[in-house]
Amino acid sequence: MSMSDLVRINSNQVVTDSRSVAEHFEKQHKHVLEAIDNLVAENSATKNMFYETSREYRGQSFRYFLMNRDGFSLLVMGFTGAKAFEWKIKYINAFNEMEKSIKTPQLTPNPHYRTRMIGTAIRDVGKTSEELEKVFGVAHGMALAVSMNLVGEAYGVDMAPCKALLPAAKEVSYLNASGVAERIGLKCKTGKPNGAAANQLLAERGLQEKRGGDWHLTEKGKRYGEAKPYERGGHSGYQIMWSDKVIAALQ
Repeated sequence: MSMSDLVRINSNQVVTDSRSVAEHFEKQHKHVLEAIDNLVAENSATKNMFYETSREYRGQSFRYFLMNRDGFSLLVMGFTGAKAFEWKIKYINAFNEMEKSIKTPQLTPNPHYRTRMIGTAIRDVGKTSEELEKVFGVAHGMALAVSMNLVGEAYGVDMAPCKALLPAAKEVSYLNASGVAERIGLKCKTGKPNGAAANQLLAERGLQEKRGGDWHLTEKGKRYGEAKPYERGGHSGYQIMWSDKVIAALQ
């Protein structure tokens, strides 16, 4: 196992993350998160040791922490046992090696390194999206959106500029579930369009189905709607938009 499997460089600082710690110390990630939350709550000075971030997967956001050497040392201080000790030594050595490498002049990346890394990341986005399409049977644009998140995180590359290039389906559908509800007169007690009821009706008519907590078009539904990519508040994915033709299909 190389040091890059345990630590990496983020913002010119050597860090590891809570998922890696949970995996190698054989802890549940939620318990590692709780431990870090407690450390941060108990002492504000630890906020400089831990940085909370998240990753997107299938439309859901999962939190995790990046941590520097001090944060790691504080977190695993109470981890006991022969295996825990072994992994502490491995991580400490990895921190030492990585910190040494970024301080060694001859190992400083040349001016073209970043460009090459970005090019490699983009190529890997293409390969990863192809696999996602094959394995999960998702639309090409959806596979690209997910693979951008996965590859960008792995390489430490900001993929936001590339997400603006995500392909959109033909602009023939523009009604979301609330829009459909408004058109057919489905309202909540407050008088607002009842998008949840519209989604249920669309499902009952065989136009969409729920898989993994998200709505997906059925073969029949593809005649009336399309899944369009979106990027809002750091979240990306696909949302079903319906054409006017769906109104007649629901009445």
